[in-house]
Amino acid sequence: MVTSFKKNTNQSLPAKSDRTLNSTHQKALIGARGLDANWIEANCHSLTAEEASQRLGYTAKSGGILLEGEGIQIQFKPDKPWRNDGDKKAPKYRSPLGEYDAMLPIHPGDPNYWRDLEALKERCYNIDGHPCLVLTEGFFKAIAGCSHGIPTIALLGVEMGLTSAKADIQGKRYLVPTLERLARAGFGFIIAFDADCATNKAVLWAQRKLAEQLLKFKVPVYSATGLWSVEQGKGMDDYIQNNGADKFKRDVLGKVPNIEAWERQFVTEDDSPKRPPKATLTAGKLAQSYGEKLAWHDKEKCWYRYEAEAPGIWSEESDIAVGAVILAELEADLGPIFGSAYLTDVTKLLKHKLLRKRWDERKDLIPVIDGVLRKGTLELLPHSPKYNLTSSLPIRWADRSVGCEPIKAWMLEIMKGDPALVEVLRALLNCVIFGRANYQRYLEAIGPGGTGKGTFFRLASALVGDKNVFPSTLKNLEENRFELAAAAKAKLIVITEAEKYGGEVNVLKAITGQDKNRIEVKGRQQKCGDGFTFEGFVMLSANEPCQNADYTSGLERRRLSVPFSVQTPPELRRDLDEEFQPYLAGLLEWVLTIPEAEVRALVVNTNKTVPTLAKVRGEALCDANPLADWLDNCIVLDPGHKTYVGLDNAERIETWLYANYTSFTRQINGRPIGQRRYTKLLEDLCCNQLKLKGVQRGRDRYGSYFEGLRIRMENDTALRPITEVELVEPPPGVMANLSDCDGLVTAETLGSDGCDGCDGFLEVEKENENFDVNRADEPPVINETKTEILGEGANFAPNSVTTTQISEGLEFQASHTSITTHHNPSHPSPDYSTFPHRASDNYQAKCKLAGKIKLRLLEADTKEELSATRGEFGSPQVEWVWGHLLTDAERGKLRAISTTEQLNLLEVAQGEATAGDEVAYPLEFKIGDKVEFPITDPEKNYFP
Repeated sequence: MVTSFKKNTNQSLPAKSDRTLNSTHQKALIGARGLDANWIEANCHSLTAEEASQRLGYTAKSGGILLEGEGIQIQFKPDKPWRNDGDKKAPKYRSPLGEYDAMLPIHPGDPNYWRDLEALKERCYNIDGHPCLVLTEGFFKAIAGCSHGIPTIALLGVEMGLTSAKADIQGKRYLVPTLERLARAGFGFIIAFDADCATNKAVLWAQRKLAEQLLKFKVPVYSATGLWSVEQGKGMDDYIQNNGADKFKRDVLGKVPNIEAWERQFVTEDDSPKRPPKATLTAGKLAQSYGEKLAWHDKEKCWYRYEAEAPGIWSEESDIAVGAVILAELEADLGPIFGSAYLTDVTKLLKHKLLRKRWDERKDLIPVIDGVLRKGTLELLPHSPKYNLTSSLPIRWADRSVGCEPIKAWMLEIMKGDPALVEVLRALLNCVIFGRANYQRYLEAIGPGGTGKGTFFRLASALVGDKNVFPSTLKNLEENRFELAAAAKAKLIVITEAEKYGGEVNVLKAITGQDKNRIEVKGRQQKCGDGFTFEGFVMLSANEPCQNADYTSGLERRRLSVPFSVQTPPELRRDLDEEFQPYLAGLLEWVLTIPEAEVRALVVNTNKTVPTLAKVRGEALCDANPLADWLDNCIVLDPGHKTYVGLDNAERIETWLYANYTSFTRQINGRPIGQRRYTKLLEDLCCNQLKLKGVQRGRDRYGSYFEGLRIRMENDTALRPITEVELVEPPPGVMANLSDCDGLVTAETLGSDGCDGCDGFLEVEKENENFDVNRADEPPVINETKTEILGEGANFAPNSVTTTQISEGLEFQASHTSITTHHNPSHPSPDYSTFPHRASDNYQAKCKLAGKIKLRLLEADTKEELSATRGEFGSPQVEWVWGHLLTDAERGKLRAISTTEQLNLLEVAQGEATAGDEVAYPLEFKIGDKVEFPITDPEKNYFP
């Protein structure tokens, strides 16, 4: 029913803007009642008795306060209430005679407060997503609610929310015009009459009739009447004044029952059911109400609830949480007539009625706060429970117009001004949002502290939300069997402090390679078919290159290394997390608008697309893989050249790959891998990871070999195979090593086929036998070149047969074709743990004693001194030093001493030399001379 009203006006009254509230009235309303001054000024005015009479349409016997909001309805509060004939008491408020309506307080700053209904819905108190207006009796109570952000409508009395029965020819009552208009607009209502009304049957009956009429408009109706005591305040304005508006919202509005539950208190004892309805009926009713709000996931054995945590999102709920929801519904519908067994029965039945065997989540949508985005078009759609989405980005898409220029400027700064690297970061964020697990790549951010790694990771976390990020470490990921269960649904796994882990990385390879992963949950029996494929992205952070036990292409092809090297001084550091917060929506739009083809090119084909990272990849590979480090330092690409793998033989490090590798690894304090695994990993490194052209593995009757690889010699300046750096100066050879124990081992370059240990004889090949006897007793040095340059006046002990051309700046060149060059000890990096110390197993003690014996041998000038050394330290210890620490030149000197009777090594015994004797000759060479020496008996041991 729509009723028109005619406002009672009088031209003699002053203009509304000229009406004021006198000091007495101000004190009463603002001071005593605690009402907001601006709202009082906008809605209340002081009137004289004459003015009041004109507004009321009948004689007013006292001045007072005119209450006038938006609309036709007014009310007058006389300073001195009067009583008409027949009245039992004088009413506190007076209204015009005739038709009436509800009253709406005028907002002092917004004239469209009650007209803009969509804005009004935003201001309303929401229950289950529905905007609700508060209904109360009395205009001052409505002002109190509105001024504290609770849109409140005032009724002139508890019966006056409905029209008078006398106004209708059939005697029916309808909602007053204001309530009907707002009910048709879809607002819900919370009836909040005074606290003492809860025991007044007439008031309760009036509330039931009002609620019944409101329900006809299919809007929710709730009751706050009686939810606070008279001691807390008679009306809602008193409650707010005494306890605060926040407490009113929390403890009153937050606990209102729906009107059906409130009405059940009026059911008589005779009408009350003795027992609750059957659990099946109740469960069926709840299933209809919660069909799009609750679901039981059969596979995961847990409840999912719609919009419990975020708009448009299904989130996992515990049995207790869902039980509390069902309990509230049962209490509201049935009252306190059931027990816990009934609740359990209803909950069990609901699991069957709301069962989901599979959870089919829409993959073509990106959920945000204010809707869902279509992938590809970025069209914003409203939320729907049918999408079955379980995660959301905590960003409002409508805020994207702000852009993200500060974030892009920061990225450009930390990437050293390289826009290509900024695009890589952008593409990586795109992978995080879209979960591009099919790319089978993960980020390895490497750099010292303060270079922006953490900030970038937090930006990625802010885009997808902390609830969708799983932080972990490599140790936990690899060794904690329950870790994957927690990480299974994450959109982003963040791994920090990765450089400290050196073990296997099988789980990391599995989750980044779309493999089926085992999932183990405590208390749940594993079954065939259990497992998951990780569909998110992995980011790994380290301050230095990561070390692990996997050298295969399986890990290398997944790794995308990005350097973070620009450190910000402490005095210039800012709180970037807070600074970037307003730009996250703009960042999201920037990240989503990059074409997928470009993302794939940047993330999958990084080496071709971003040449800067190709070099970084090579350096990272060498840092993480000792085999690659050896290949880069010690090997040269030589198409067609064949080099055999060989064994761990220290004498063949210039001819066998494995011998060269083990020597290099020991020099850098590493532990060589086995020869079989070495061969397979070297093939994988060259052919699969690096894809080196012309390099292939083969096998013939002499063993395995690699074609295209050649061992680098000391004067070789060819490009490195991996980092492709041109060597300006030749690098130290593998044998150019000093002992880290005592510094007494002379490290030289090994080039021999074999060494006979302590028998005192060498096989000299065609290449070179280069040593200087004069330098044999000098402090140890690292040879920078493969051969020794001899000057004039060099003296030699005759321990081999050579024909040498002496020339300025030239080298000795051996004429014998079957002998190999020998410059170094048999073991370039001796294992001191094998030294036969007679009194101690301490490693340092062994090093010290071995060095002492070596020094004693080198200081000996006679055969007797050598014998004394053997007698003092014992044959096992002396022979160990002979075989492990002495160079060929030093052994040659000692052989010469052992054949000389009380003579200095470099002096000739006059008259004692015969044609067949081996003695030392002081020789002087001139440029161009050729010298021949007789060879000693190869079967004779000259060491005493």
